[in-house]
Amino acid sequence: MTPTRNQDGPASVGESGEDAVLAVILQELGELGSPATELAELTLAPGDDAAVLELPQDGAPARIVLTMDTLSQDEDFRASWWSRQDQAAVMGRAVGLKAAAQNLSDLNAMAATPVALLVSLTLPAATPLDWVRGFYRGLAEAVRRTGAEHCRIAGGDLGSGPGISVTLTAVGRLPAGRPALRRTGARPGDQLAVSGPLGAAAAGLALLEAGVSADTPELARLRDAQIAPAPRLGTGIDAVTAGATAGMDLSDGLLRDAQRLARASAVRVQLHEPDLAEQAAALHPATLALGLAPQQAQERALHWVAAGGEDYELLASFPADAALPEGFLKVGEILPAASRAEPGAAPLPQNPGQTPMAPAR
Repeated sequence: MTPTRNQDGPASVGESGEDAVLAVILQELGELGSPATELAELTLAPGDDAAVLELPQDGAPARIVLTMDTLSQDEDFRASWWSRQDQAAVMGRAVGLKAAAQNLSDLNAMAATPVALLVSLTLPAATPLDWVRGFYRGLAEAVRRTGAEHCRIAGGDLGSGPGISVTLTAVGRLPAGRPALRRTGARPGDQLAVSGPLGAAAAGLALLEAGVSADTPELARLRDAQIAPAPRLGTGIDAVTAGATAGMDLSDGLLRDAQRLARASAVRVQLHEPDLAEQAAALHPATLALGLAPQQAQERALHWVAAGGEDYELLASFPADAALPEGFLKVGEILPAASRAEPGAAPLPQNPGQTPMAPAR
C-alpha cells in the first residue's frame, strides 16, 4: 500500500518508505559514495547486498583496523537539547557528527587512517525525513575533514524501533612501517600527555541539561563540543612519529582512561593537578552561566577536566626527553606499579605535590 503523506507537517520516514529514505541518503553522500580513494577502493558502490573493499599493495600484508560504537536517544543525546524547529535536519546533522567522531577518534587512537564507514540506523516511523538528510549531511561533513578525507561511506542498514539508535562500524588502514598505537608499553619515567584541552564536552552537557542558552561564542563552543564534536584526527600518527610508548582514545574521562592505560601497561599514573587546573580555567564561562559560587565553580570545572568524558582527544605516554607533538599538553607522569598485582592510576592529590595514593583496584 502506498504510504499516506501527513499534510500537517514534513514527510516522516514511515510515510516516505525505505526507497525514499535511501534516495535521500545517496543524495547526501555525493562523491563519498564514489568507489575509490588513494588508500582504498570500493569495488561495489553502496546499494548492493554488501560492500567489497580492496586495499592497494604497500609492500606488506594489509592491516585493517575495525571499531564500532553506538549512540542511543536519551542515553547519548536528547531531542530536548534542540528547539522544536531544530529537531529535524539540525539535530540529525549533530548526531551524524557525533557518531562519526566516536568512531574516527578510535581509529585515530590506533594511528590508523579511516577508509570506510558502515552505518546502521534504527528510526521510529515518525522520524522526519529531514532528520535522515541532516544525519548524512553531518556524516559527510565529518569525513571531509582533515584526517578523514580518504574515508568513504560503504553502506549500512535501516531498521525501525521505538527510539533513534545509530551504530557505526569504522574501517581503518595501517600502512607498512607504521606501528599501531596500543595501550601497552608505557614505562616508568614516561611523561603523560593529552592531544588537547579537556572538559569542554562535559561543560557543554551541564549547560544542556540545565537548559542554559548558548547565547555567546564561548558557551556555543562548549555546547558544540558535546552535541557535535570535531576531533583532531592525525594526532595518533603524530604521537607515533614522536615516539609515543602507549596511547588510547579519551572518551570516558581522563581518570578512568588513564587507569585503563596504566593497567594495560602494568604501571601507575600520577596526574598533575596544577596542569589540569590550568585547563579548567578555560571553562569559566560555563560555571558563570550555571551560577556557581567560586569554590564550587573551581571544583566543578576541575571535575569536568579530570572525569567529564567525551573529549575524543588522545591520551599518550612519551619518553621523558621526547618533544611532545604540536598541541599536546602534559598532564602527568608514569610511575612504577606498587606491585605486579596492583597497576592502576593514582587519584588526583588533594594538594599539589602530595604523594600518590594507592591505585584503585
